[in-house]
Amino acid sequence: MRSGIQGFQSQRLKQLRASAAMTQIELAERIQCVKGNISKWEQGKSSPEASSFQKICDVFNVPSSWLMEEPIASPETHPSFFRAKNKTPKISREIAKIRLDWAEEVSYKLQESLEFPDINLPEYTGDFKVLTDYEIEDLATECRQRWELGQRPIQNLINVMEGNGVVVTRGTLGFTKMDGVSRWSKIDSRPYVFLCMDKANGFRARFDAGHELGHIVLHKKVTDAEYQKNYHLLENQAHRFASALLLPASSFVRDVHYPTMETFLALKPKWKVSVAAMIRRCQDLEVISDQTALRLWKARSARGWTAREPLDDTLEPEEPKLLQRSIKMLVENNILDKCTLRQMLGAPAHIIEELSNLPKNYFNQDQPDKVIELRIRNPSQQGQTTQQMGIKGRVIKLEQRKVHHGMKDV
Repeated sequence: MRSGIQGFQSQRLKQLRASAAMTQIELAERIQCVKGNISKWEQGKSSPEASSFQKICDVFNVPSSWLMEEPIASPETHPSFFRAKNKTPKISREIAKIRLDWAEEVSYKLQESLEFPDINLPEYTGDFKVLTDYEIEDLATECRQRWELGQRPIQNLINVMEGNGVVVTRGTLGFTKMDGVSRWSKIDSRPYVFLCMDKANGFRARFDAGHELGHIVLHKKVTDAEYQKNYHLLENQAHRFASALLLPASSFVRDVHYPTMETFLALKPKWKVSVAAMIRRCQDLEVISDQTALRLWKARSARGWTAREPLDDTLEPEEPKLLQRSIKMLVENNILDKCTLRQMLGAPAHIIEELSNLPKNYFNQDQPDKVIELRIRNPSQQGQTTQQMGIKGRVIKLEQRKVHHGMKDV
C-alpha cells in the first residue's frame, strides 16, 4: 500500500516542477527531502507525507485540494502545434504545453457556469499533404467572410478569434525563440491557443496568433505522428494562412503601388504586420519578382531590421479577454467569490492571473463588503418580536443580474 497522502496526483507535481523549470534536486532542497522521494512521487510509487505535502503547496502556491484532484485531460488528444525556432530548448515546449493544459482546465471549469461563444470556423478535412496554396487562400477568405471582416485590416485579431469560439491565452516563458502553441481539445471540442509574450512585439504577436489559427483551421485531422514527420510542411501552410488572413490579396495589393522599404514601412501601421511579412506576402502573390524580393531582403538586412524593425514599439500586443471576463463575471455577479474561484481553478495563482490576463494579485485583493441595511426600531416597539407586532414574514426577491452568456463582444 502506498504511504503518505492518499489521492496525491503525481501528474500535478510533474507539471508544477516542469512549469517552474525546476529540477528534482532543486525541489528536494526547497522542501528539505531527498531527491529520490521526488522521483518516487512523480512516478506514483509513493506519496508525500503531510509535512512534505504542505511544503509542496507552499512552494508552488497551490491549494492542497488541487494536488489531489485528477487532472482534466482526455486519454486521446490532438497534437500540440508549436511555433518555435529550431534551436528552442525542449523545456520551453514542455512549459508552453503545460500552460496550455492549465488554460484548457481553467476554461473547462469556467464553462460549467458560463456559456462560451459558439465555434465559428472553417475546417479543412482533406489530406494536408495535397493541400494547395489556393485552398489555403480560400479558407482564409472564408474565415473573413464568416467573421464579416470584408477586405479591411483586422483591428484586433485576438478578440475576433475569441468571439468566434477560440480560447486564447498568453504568458511569458523566459524563451524568446518560442512563439506559441495551439491544439484542438478533446475535452470540450474547442480550439486553444497559447501565445508566448517574451518578445513583447505587437506586430509579431498578431502574426503568431494568425499562424496558430492556421493550424486550427487546416490541421484538425492531423495526427501527432504526422505532425512530427511533416513539421516544416505544416508550419509553411500555417504561415501561408496567416499571411492570407491578415493581408487579403485584393486590398493589400492595391496598397503596394511601389514595393519599396519605405512603402512597406508606411503600410505597417495600417495592416499591423511586419515589413518582413509584407515582403513575403508579395512573393506569395507574385507581385514582385524573385530578383526584387532578393533586393528587398538584402535592404532589410542592411538596415539592421532583422531582429527589430522601426515602429515595433508603437503597437501594444493584443490582450485576450475571454477568460478574464469570465472570471470577473462570476465574481462581480456574486456567483463565486475570489477565494472559492481560486480554490476551484487550482493552478498557481500567478499563472492563472497571467493566463487569464488578470491584474497581478487579483485573487489576493479584498472584495468589497456587502452593505447590510439597518433601520432604527421604533421606541414603542422595542423588545417586541415581529410576530408580537402582528407583522407577517415577507420574502424579498433578489433579482440576479442578467449574465450575458454569448460573450460575442470580446
